[in-house]
Amino acid sequence: MRRSELERMGIQLPVLPTIVLGGLPGRSGWAPRLERLGLDVVASGVDEETPETWAGARAAAPHRPVKATGGDPEALAAAGCRLIETSLPVPPGVYRLGPDELVAVGVDGADAAIPDANDVAARLLAALDDHPAARLWAAAARLAVQSARDAERRIIAFVEGVRLARLYLAKEQFER
Repeated sequence: MRRSELERMGIQLPVLPTIVLGGLPGRSGWAPRLERLGLDVVASGVDEETPETWAGARAAAPHRPVKATGGDPEALAAAGCRLIETSLPVPPGVYRLGPDELVAVGVDGADAAIPDANDVAARLLAALDDHPAARLWAAAARLAVQSARDAERRIIAFVEGVRLARLYLAKEQFER
């Protein structure tokens, strides 16, 4: 994550910002739910964003950064989107969350079991052995394959796991 680039765009994020990668079950209407669950960056839930789906998510969660997933980067940027999950180039002034980004997947929808928050924290802290916390996104991924109920349960464990990892990092800094 290029924190300074995000800050220049007015996007303020904590250490280990939480984000869901890809689409979600039911494919839309997730922004207020993700905000309620405590994610730092929310999304509409669709696999291929349009300016309309992004604007709907933005209106539903006006106090969080809203990420677009896929779609036409030029059209999304023209609609006001500043954070796009894509492998395509993006216009100036837009942050591309692409395959080269440093991401620690705390919850993977492909895993059979819903993880415990302590296990999520342990995964994220292990990722910090290789990368500084300020450069890493904490992500839940591949949740579209789950039911909406199971996806939400995974997100709850994910958010709590990130909270535990952040507490550990704060404790570590305090003890220095």
